[in-house]
Parts: sequence; C-alpha cells; structure tokens
Amino acid sequence: MLKVDYADWQVYPRKNCRRVQSACVQAAALFGSELWWKGDNAHGMVGRREEIQKLVNQEARATTGAFRTTNQGALSLESGIKPAVVQLDNRLRRFALRLASLPRGDQARELVGSTDSALGQRIQSALGCWNDREETVLLEVASPLDASATIEEEAAAALEARRLDRPGLSIFTDGSRLENGATGYAVAWKRGASWKGRKTHMGWGQEAFNAECAAIARALQVSATRNHAVGTVTIFTDAQAAIWRMTSGDPGPGQKCALEARRHIAALRAKQPNVKIEIRWCPSHQGIEGNEIADQWAKRRRRTGRPRSRMVFHHEP
Repeated sequence: MLKVDYADWQVYPRKNCRRVQSACVQAAALFGSELWWKGDNAHGMVGRREEIQKLVNQEARATTGAFRTTNQGALSLESGIKPAVVQLDNRLRRFALRLASLPRGDQARELVGSTDSALGQRIQSALGCWNDREETVLLEVASPLDASATIEEEAAAALEARRLDRPGLSIFTDGSRLENGATGYAVAWKRGASWKGRKTHMGWGQEAFNAECAAIARALQVSATRNHAVGTVTIFTDAQAAIWRMTSGDPGPGQKCALEARRHIAALRAKQPNVKIEIRWCPSHQGIEGNEIADQWAKRRRRTGRPRSRMVFHHEP
C-alpha cells in the first residue's frame, strides 16, 4: 500500500487497484487456506471454493468496472486476478515447497512425504512426486583466509611490485568492465623472458568489482594447480576493495569468489603445507609491467569471447 502514491494511481489505476485487492482482500480471505484446502474435488470444498470465487469476481469487477453479467473467463483475463481454485492450489503448493526446503530433522519438514496425516497427504499431492531426493543446501560457513593481505603506501607498494628478485610465483590480476556491462578479467605471470596468463570473458551485467574478485580467485586456482612446487605465492591486484572482500566470507557481493579463494588455498596447502601466500595491493598505471599487461588483457577480453571462455597466450617483451 505504501508503494501506491497518488500520481502512480492516476497513471496506472487498474494495476494499482489489483495491487490493493491482492494485498488486502485476498490476503485476508485466503489466510490459512493451506491448512484447510483439500483440492477442487474433495468433499466439503465446493461451498468454500464458491465463496472465495464470489469474492474473486467482486475483486475483478472492482478492478475493471465490468458488469455482474460479464463472462467470468473474460473478467479474469482482463483483471489479471486468478480464479479461486488456482489461487488456493498455488498457496498450498508454495506452502509444501517451503516445508520441503527446511533442513533435515525439522519437525515441520517431516510432514513432506508423510501419509500418516491428512495434511501430509495433501502436501505430497501438491508437490506431485516426492521421492526424498531433494536436499537442502545450507549456507557455507567461511573459514578465515589462510593467507596474508597487505596494503601499503603507494610508493612502497609500487616498489614491491617492481621487484625482480622476488622468490616463488608472482601473479598480477586485473578486472575490467565496459559501459554496456561486458566484464572480463586476466591473470598474468612471468616465465623466463615472456609472460603467460589466463583471460576470461564473464558475460554481461556484472560490476568491475566482481571481475577483480574473480581474478584473485583464479590466480589462486592457477597456483594450486601447478605441477611443480613454489615456496612463495604473491598475488598483486590494484583493487583494494577486492582484497578486503577476500578476507571476509560474509554474505554479499563477491562472496562466491571469497569462498572459492579459500578452497584453492586449502588445495595448495594440501600439496605444500609451508607455502607462503600473500595478496598485495599495487597501484595502477604506474608503469608496473605485470599490472599493465593484466590490465591490457582484461580490457581486451571484456570486449570479445563467450561467457566463461578461457585462453592461454604469451606476451613477448
């Protein structure tokens, strides 16, 4: 009701009238129907169904301004208000699905698939086929990030990113987004005199923040799947927000990548228990070779490619 202001009512009177009918009249009339509705052909339901249908007809006429003699099918189609049987069946079906989504061991969930009570039988009938194969997936509880995250002053961070004598594996990451919503990311690391990397087109409708987080998770995956051991893994990114997101597994944007990062770190430590893993911030557009290459590849990949496609390539200096 609070969403229906006077100006909107003047522009869309029928839509808002239907909204009021649904929020007020139907909500009160159908309250608790999940417990007493047994189906259209069940004993004792005809009278209650007809009472609800008369109310639905009144709602439809109030919405459209039609006469009492208007055909019910045309009235329902024009008003957008579903017949009583459809509404009652849908409410029972949604109620059954809510019970089925409860964790195992919950007493209310035991009604699903049970034939010991009339309510359990109705719920089973509403779901159609309940073979107990459905499972409830609970939210994953994130463990602490088993890696260090470092954000230094700009000068010190740039100096660290330019180091050529850094031990182990150093990976630079970057994500990019176009105005049309196309996003992509790239990870790059140096092997000998040339650069090797991965680039991914993520599709459309995502933010640059998601691409930055996905790039860090991908860099950790690359580290975990290498054939030979490295004593130190250092990942550089120019997105401080993405670094903070990796340190937290709380729900919100980027959580999927943060959880993936933890799984890749666990896989890497399973092979190398003493490996040192560090995620560091490096300033962008400061002439840092790895950062510039990752930036170019990410911008190139956001424009072309199918979603989630991957490429391997080299860059000769």
